[in-house]
Amino acid sequence: MVRNKLGLPIHKKEKLVLHAKARVLLVGIVFFFSVTCVFAQSNKYVAYFTDKNNSAYSTEHPEAFLSQRAIERRRQQNIPIEEKDFPVNAIYLKGLKEAGGRVIYTSRWFNAALFEGPDDLIESLEALPYIDSIELARPGNNGGRKKHSGQKQTFLKDVETEMLPQEELANFLQNEMLGINKMHARNINGKGKLIAVFDGGFNGVNTAPYFTHIFENNQYVDGYDFVGNSDQVFRYGQHGTEALSCIAAYLPGQLEAGAYGSDIMLCVTEESGSEYRIEEYYWLFAAERADSVGADIISTSLGYTTFDDDSMNYSYDDLNGETTVITRAANFATQAGMVCVVSAGNEGAYNWKYVSAPADAPNILSVGAVSAEKNRASFSSIGPTADGRIKPEVSALGLQTVVGDANGNITTANGTSFSAPLIAGLVAGFWQNYPNLTNLELVEAIKMSSTSAMVPNNEIGYGIPDFNKALQVLSVEPESARQSHFNVYPNPILEGKLFIESLEKYQGDLLIIILQSSTGQTLINRTFSTVSGHEQVGMDISSLPSGVYILQIFSATHADMVKLIKF
Repeated sequence: MVRNKLGLPIHKKEKLVLHAKARVLLVGIVFFFSVTCVFAQSNKYVAYFTDKNNSAYSTEHPEAFLSQRAIERRRQQNIPIEEKDFPVNAIYLKGLKEAGGRVIYTSRWFNAALFEGPDDLIESLEALPYIDSIELARPGNNGGRKKHSGQKQTFLKDVETEMLPQEELANFLQNEMLGINKMHARNINGKGKLIAVFDGGFNGVNTAPYFTHIFENNQYVDGYDFVGNSDQVFRYGQHGTEALSCIAAYLPGQLEAGAYGSDIMLCVTEESGSEYRIEEYYWLFAAERADSVGADIISTSLGYTTFDDDSMNYSYDDLNGETTVITRAANFATQAGMVCVVSAGNEGAYNWKYVSAPADAPNILSVGAVSAEKNRASFSSIGPTADGRIKPEVSALGLQTVVGDANGNITTANGTSFSAPLIAGLVAGFWQNYPNLTNLELVEAIKMSSTSAMVPNNEIGYGIPDFNKALQVLSVEPESARQSHFNVYPNPILEGKLFIESLEKYQGDLLIIILQSSTGQTLINRTFSTVSGHEQVGMDISSLPSGVYILQIFSATHADMVKLIKF
C-alpha cells in the first residue's frame, strides 16, 4: 500500500454522501494537526507529563471540558469529576512543540500527548522538568513489517459467505438467544443511549439500506478517524460496518438489530497493514472523545497482544487488568460511567488461546462466541486472566452470525468481533429500560441473567444473557422505596464482610438472615439468638462469587428485603 510521508495509507478519493447529524459539544480532547512541519522518517512517541499543576480548569466548571451529556452521566452515577478529567496543561504542550515535537493528540486520563519527531529530539525532551517519561508508539519507517504470529486478534470470516433470504427476519436466532425479540416486543430498542463503536473502518455505512434510519433520524452523533486524523469514517474496510450492523441495522422484517434506536458514534482506531502500540493509544483517544461526547457504551471488536516490534509485545502475565495501554484506557472509561463491551478474541484454537487486551479489564463485558447450539466456538478465546479472574464475562452467537456488509448484503460472519456488538445492543436496551442503574450494576445484572451465572467458567464465562432474566434480577423493589428497619452495609460489597444493624428497637432476641441468589436459590440461612436492640451482626460471604443477591431479614416485629451487589 502506498503511504504518505506521515506513514499513513493513501486512499483514493471517495465521494461521500453527507447527512445531517446532531451537533454535540466536543471538548476536553485537544487535537493538534500541522501540515507545515513533516518529518519524513520521524517516529511517533507518547510523552507522559508529571502533573496538571496550575490548570486552567476546575471541577466547579466541568462544562469547559465535558459535554452536558457527559456531566449528566457522571451525576446520575454519583461519579465525581476529578483532576484526571482535566485537559493536559497547555504550557507543557507549548514547551513540547517549541522543543521540536509535533503534537497530534492529547490524553486527559493518561496526562500525556502523542507527538512526532526525530530520534535525536527525545533526549532533550526527557530533560524537560515536566516530562515524566517518553514511550515509542510507532516507528516512522514501519520498523521492518513482518508476518503476524497470530496472537493479535484475527477477524474470522466465512471463506464463502451465503447471502440470506430477505423475506424473513434473518437475525432472528441471535436475537432470540439473548431475548432481544422480547425486548423489541416491549418497544425497547436502545433509544436515548449513545453507543460508540471503535474499529478499523466503516465502509458503506453511509449507503447501506439498513443504516438509512440512523441518518434520517439524526442518530449519527459523531465520528472520527484517529488513524487518518479526519472526520471521514465511512472508508477503509467493512469490519466495523459488519460489527455496527449487529448493533443498529434496521430493515423491518428483514434485519432488526438489538439497539437500532440508539444514537451512534463511530471511531477508526485500527491501522491496517501494521501493528504497533499506537493503535492502543488511538483507542484511548477515542475513549476520551466518547467520554466527552457523553457516550454510554463502548463496543469494540479489537484486541492486542503481539506487535510488529517485538519490544512492544505483551506476555500472558501482562493480562492482569491493569498493565496494557488499552486495558488501562478501558478502566478509565469504566470509571467515567461507561460500559465497555469487548470481544474476547479469536485465539482459542491457537497456542495463545487466552483473551487479548482490553478483554482482561475488570468490570467490563468481554464476550465469547458460541454456536447456534449454544456451545463455545472453538476459536473463542478463554480465560482466566493472569490474576485469576473469570473470562470472558458472557457469550453470544459468534458462529454464523448474521451481519450486513458494506454493499448492502445480508450475510454471515464468524468471530467474537460479532458476538460482542450483539451484547452491546442488549446492554443499550436494558439500560434504556433501567436508566437509573450505574454501569457496574448493569454489568452485574447482565452476568447474573446468564445461563451459567451460578457456575461460571473460563470458556463461556457466566453464559448467555437473557433480557427477561435480567429483568427478574432487578425485579426486587429497591430498598429506598420502602421504609427500612435495618441498615445493611457495605452495599455494594467490595470484600467479604457484610453487616446488618437494626435501626430501631425490636422485640425478641432472634434475628433470621436468609441470603438468596438472583435466581432464588438459598445460599445462607442463619439464626442469631444473642442479638437484641440496636446491636450489629456480621457475616463472611467472601466465598461467594460476584453477583446480585437478595437478603431477607426477619425479626419478631419487622421484615426487610434488600438487594445486594457483590464485586
